[in-house]
Amino acid sequence: MGIIEVKDLHYSYPNSKESALKGIDLTINRGEFVLLSGPSGCGKTTFSRTLNGLIPHFYNGELTGKVTVAGMDITEHQTHELAKNVGLIFQNPDNQIFALTVEKDVAFGLENQGKSRKEMYESIEWALKTAGINHLRDRGTHELSGGQKQRLAISSILAMRPEILVLDEPTSFLDPLGAERIFKVLGDLNKEYEITVILIEHRMDLAAQYADRVVIFNDGLISHQGTPAEVFMDEKTRQLGVGIPKIVDLYRTLKNDGYHLNSPPMTPKSIAAQLVKLLPAKVEIPKKKEHDPNLDGLLGTHMQSPLIEIEDVHYAYSSEVQALNGVSLTIHKGEFIAIMGENGAGKTTLVKHLNGLLRPDSGRILIEGEDIEKQSVAGLARKVGLVFQNPDDQLFSENVEEEISFALKNFGFEEDVIAKRVDWGLNLLDIAKYKESSPFVLSGGERKRVALASVLAWDPDIVVLDEPTIGQDHGQKERLMHFLMQLRTQGKTTIIVTHDVEFVTECNPRIVLMAGGNVIADGSVKQIMTNMEAMKQASVAPPEIAKVFSILSEKGFPRDILDVSEAINMLKTVLEAPE
Repeated sequence: MGIIEVKDLHYSYPNSKESALKGIDLTINRGEFVLLSGPSGCGKTTFSRTLNGLIPHFYNGELTGKVTVAGMDITEHQTHELAKNVGLIFQNPDNQIFALTVEKDVAFGLENQGKSRKEMYESIEWALKTAGINHLRDRGTHELSGGQKQRLAISSILAMRPEILVLDEPTSFLDPLGAERIFKVLGDLNKEYEITVILIEHRMDLAAQYADRVVIFNDGLISHQGTPAEVFMDEKTRQLGVGIPKIVDLYRTLKNDGYHLNSPPMTPKSIAAQLVKLLPAKVEIPKKKEHDPNLDGLLGTHMQSPLIEIEDVHYAYSSEVQALNGVSLTIHKGEFIAIMGENGAGKTTLVKHLNGLLRPDSGRILIEGEDIEKQSVAGLARKVGLVFQNPDDQLFSENVEEEISFALKNFGFEEDVIAKRVDWGLNLLDIAKYKESSPFVLSGGERKRVALASVLAWDPDIVVLDEPTIGQDHGQKERLMHFLMQLRTQGKTTIIVTHDVEFVTECNPRIVLMAGGNVIADGSVKQIMTNMEAMKQASVAPPEIAKVFSILSEKGFPRDILDVSEAINMLKTVLEAPE
């Protein structure tokens, strides 16, 4: 018998016309590392809520079937009883932070467990260090960035050492190196202490390296499951819009072209080892053509004079938290910018200055040559549309249609224009079926799309998206990428704040790299992604394909190969031709 047994599980949220879960059967064994994935809104988060009793004890609705966790039937045991065995890390860290300081928040669960002072001190020390936030232990929780809050939520659960860890996109707000650290910690806990890990994740490139089994959800049901190699090589996975690790994509393409490779790899090291075996005795790497940096998104096609000028901007949340330390940056009309960097680097703080939500302590910001100091937030909002990192900070209407139309009405658009723009937003982001639903009953990824639609609908000149890919499945990311390309061709100025290196590599914007409240590097994707010193300082890891070619560079390959298509083109000129 498994540590988790699920039999014919059905569940419907209150007042919902459609079931969220439609007959789940699943056994998870003690010590297993299970990766759950599937399209946004397919039931993954709902399923995770049953494992610690939030469903049915907090969320009412209608539940049938049976869920047994560590021998306990969830309908017969309260959440606090199940919590002794199951630690659940929510998609939104704000939902599980209670205390005023970081250290006290980690202590909260341990106090409820009745741990001694010595045990608590040791657990807090280990958990803070493990999550990489020991230096924040005395910081107020309200002063943390989104990524720092997520690390705190992870730390608070790890400190209690539950035998089952359920994590709903635990790395979505984290910088890439922070995400790698958390995945390694989960892998170590799983192997060393036999902790059962159930991970909901869209970051397949990293997660697949640690999973024993992948379970794909679709429309409230389990579509298929198997080992990572089995699932990611299954065409059904791709058809559902689930992201395939880039390394598997590279392997599949070469394999289909007749190259003799072994089993599907899950790490850069494993595919590099297979590729080395296919190299001829004498490796001749063709010289790459020099290219114009303009083609890498460093310069836009619509630039004449600066559109946004940020001049020596400083900003502090308190005497102890200096968020910006003299940021200077120029953005031209039509540019597509990706701001990247470590958690707490000042990225979100910076973009909140662009529409007046925050005002500089010193320095100034000019838009179209005018200092925005005396302009109101309402006036700036018509020109600068900002989609927040956390959609729950932005949504307030009773249904999705009202949410999207709200700003349009405030800006004085005609009724027929409002109707057209709302329909456009609903269809663009694939949320038309939720038109009459409350945004707050939707999944995190769906709420993010509602927030996106509510801003894009009024067609601002400058679009600022803070972590737009959080909670989005592969299909939605593809849709978003194509839309950003459309904005670029229309001459719109687009700024995204993101940790998603694979998404950035595909979009090919100009990258502004931040660390310690300042800009430390600024250039094209290739220039930044191959600047290892700056990347390390900003806690940004290179794309998975770049990691492969970093290993292959010992054989003379260039390091600046960043995506699958470029990798294929390069490898086919060098590898022994297939028979």
